[in-house]
Amino acid sequence: MGVERFGDWERAKRLLAQQPGARLALAIRQATVKAAILLVREIQRGIRSQAPGGQPFAKLTDATIARKGSSKALIDTGFLIHSITHRILRDRAFVGLLRTTVSRDGESLANIAAVMEYGATIPMPNGTTVIIPPRPFLHPVMVQYRDEILDLYREALRTALTE
Repeated sequence: MGVERFGDWERAKRLLAQQPGARLALAIRQATVKAAILLVREIQRGIRSQAPGGQPFAKLTDATIARKGSSKALIDTGFLIHSITHRILRDRAFVGLLRTTVSRDGESLANIAAVMEYGATIPMPNGTTVIIPPRPFLHPVMVQYRDEILDLYREALRTALTE
């Protein structure tokens, strides 16, 4: 049983001789940057629309609305929404709130974001319990844009390998 080659082997040799490793690395990095910027923008847009990834937030209680003066979840001062960022780490990206980000009051925004994303049950000193329902704002967006991000990488690889 033999192996038969097919396709344009001369072109393949030319592409490999041009050392596609650097081109591939650059293409992947560029796709990573594009994906991170896309996610930051869409997470912020999702909070503003109150339905990140197309999933509406749980309604605020009347007491919370009265305290805040607004029925918008996750939007009080705008500090949280503007703290959503990205960091590129070679061929990976971090998208979200940095652990070191604090509010004007010195509270960790990463902790507040975790409570918003996953919800919390908080026992109060007076014996009552406050239940904060989850209002996911990161994961729904990442799920919604998964295919678009994969397309960014596919196109980057296609471009790098065909130049």
